[in-house]
Amino acid sequence: MQIIQPKVFIVLLNWNGFNDTVECVNSIKKISYGNYEIIIVDNESENDFEKLENIYSNEIILIRSDVNLGFAGGNNLGIKYALKNDADFVLLLNNDTTVDPDFLDGLIKSGIEKEFGIVAPKILNYYFPKIIWSAGGKISWLGASGYSFGEGKTTEKFIENRYVTFVSGCCMLINKEIFNNIGFFDEDYFLYCEDTDFCKRVIDAGFKILFVADSIVYHKINTSTKRDISYLPIYYQTRNRLYFARKFYIKYLSIIMLYIYISMFLKSIIWTVIGQNNKIKAVKTAIRDFRNNNFGMKVLF
Repeated sequence: MQIIQPKVFIVLLNWNGFNDTVECVNSIKKISYGNYEIIIVDNESENDFEKLENIYSNEIILIRSDVNLGFAGGNNLGIKYALKNDADFVLLLNNDTTVDPDFLDGLIKSGIEKEFGIVAPKILNYYFPKIIWSAGGKISWLGASGYSFGEGKTTEKFIENRYVTFVSGCCMLINKEIFNNIGFFDEDYFLYCEDTDFCKRVIDAGFKILFVADSIVYHKINTSTKRDISYLPIYYQTRNRLYFARKFYIKYLSIIMLYIYISMFLKSIIWTVIGQNNKIKAVKTAIRDFRNNNFGMKVLF
């Protein structure tokens, strides 16, 4: 008797990462799970869409955005397409990853339980595949961010499934019912902390998040952000942590802001000594934009 597999749409967000995207797709094509489709959302790349179209136009769903919508907005495009086309699950997967052939089987096996809103794999360092990058994690109210377990540890650690309160947006399998309950990714973040926000809303809605230890993904760490200017991540992380804190921990906002301000001040001393003044300017701009409710994409000096 043939077992009916839930329909999974795998959403890859591409931004000037053609080679990574192709390698990721090639690894997906080798998976043992059968009932899936791939959606590539091109987030205003310079010329990647045409190249991807030449290779995949007959086998993969290609969506082009004429503006850079960031992580949240780009993935939302793919998610909405998947839901309109009868997805049971949506798998968000960074394009700078590769996957084990049976990674999706393990996620689906756990994800079909209704109490789980998100299930996520063990993510290993692509360049050092015996080293963990993320094995689930937790949300810190004081730090106003999600933190991963196991980073830098060996694969002998974290060998059992566990409930967590945070998983990285690098790879998460999401039940379609979650979007009906809590909506989509908050596009005000644009980049960074949107996965923390999403996990917080999943937990607050009464669902659980499960880390699945025997599902393996390999991540080329910081591939997309290292192509960008180094102070941009600092800007988005600072602004968005403050936004996340105000959104969910308003009673403790003054404490959290003080904690973030002190930590940024201490880092600024180091940046001053080593001549990285743009990072200091990025922090100041992030705080000003938070106070003025300027969110979304930001072009810095």
